[in-house]
Amino acid sequence: MPIRHKIAQHVVEIIESLQKAGFESYLVGGAVRDLLLGLEPKDYDISTAATPEQIRHLFGKRNVMIIGKRFRLVHYYHGHDIVEISTFRKKPAKLEPVITPGKTLVFHDNSFGTSYEDAFRRDFTINAIFYDPVKNQIIDHCGQGMNDLEGGIVRTIGDPAERFIEDPVRILRALKLVGQYGFRISPETEKALIEKMPLIASCSHSRLSLELEKILKKTSSDKTLKILYEYNFLSYFLPYIHHDWDTPECKDMLRLLELRNARVDNGIYRNSLSLSVATMAFPFVCSALEKAENSPLWKYHPKIEKDIRHVVLNLFSPHSFPKRLIFSAVSAIMFQTALLRDSRRMSRHPTRYQHAVELQEILKLTGIINSP
Repeated sequence: MPIRHKIAQHVVEIIESLQKAGFESYLVGGAVRDLLLGLEPKDYDISTAATPEQIRHLFGKRNVMIIGKRFRLVHYYHGHDIVEISTFRKKPAKLEPVITPGKTLVFHDNSFGTSYEDAFRRDFTINAIFYDPVKNQIIDHCGQGMNDLEGGIVRTIGDPAERFIEDPVRILRALKLVGQYGFRISPETEKALIEKMPLIASCSHSRLSLELEKILKKTSSDKTLKILYEYNFLSYFLPYIHHDWDTPECKDMLRLLELRNARVDNGIYRNSLSLSVATMAFPFVCSALEKAENSPLWKYHPKIEKDIRHVVLNLFSPHSFPKRLIFSAVSAIMFQTALLRDSRRMSRHPTRYQHAVELQEILKLTGIINSP
């Protein structure tokens, strides 16, 4: 498929430079999947035969940073863009723990291998398709990736139960693919996914919080949340929302989130994570706070910001977001009362004002707040 013209030129140049230096290199992962689906990738990952040190030597220290403990990767900086470059890996004979005083136990997993071995270490067949933009060539080492992509099937590579035991976060990633693309899960993968779902409780909150951020940045977040609920994954992932799923607050949350996502897709709003958080939390804030007379909103009191923050943090528990993100989301919610009274005063805070205005627009469009 002729997809090279859709790829950012600097990504093609990185791969071409690696190949000219004698290192087999491909575009991999979600970028290839999205390109083949006719979508624009949000980021690009490259996999290569070059080690992190060889990549840094080739491109220079100014452009390259080696990161990671368990997986050593390279971040290539091109302006504001970051291209992730990994070295082909094979399944290690044994994962050896490295213990650092005062630190968490870390397993190093840097057994470098071939592109063929690397493909079979990936999670799903549709994520194991490699693309060489220099030769304009698709490489499907697993043999099922292209067929599964055309059929919209999420299938693990190898034994599904074993792959989910290796990394239970793959359960969430499988469900995200269903929510984002409308794919279906193969029967054997679905069976193992349901059986191994309790293992998600053993995953670190920090990893799951990052996955939640990725979900909320997508304009398919409302659909993904519905899939997570259908599979009972939400009870592990967002227990508060799972418990309140059939309440009016949750129904309003999904309506607001769907409208916010549609406006981002149509270029009306920029894709703000804090607005997504505020959108989800608003109905629960309204329900939790004492309502003011003759107003759809709450009664003001000096500790209102603290009360709103408590609702927001509780809603997304046990996950944690950066303090700046929470502050921005809480501000967008808190300033709704000020917008209804006098929007001119709010305009002194440009970013917070914009988020608050966007939130109020979708509140009015859904009828949660009546237009004047």
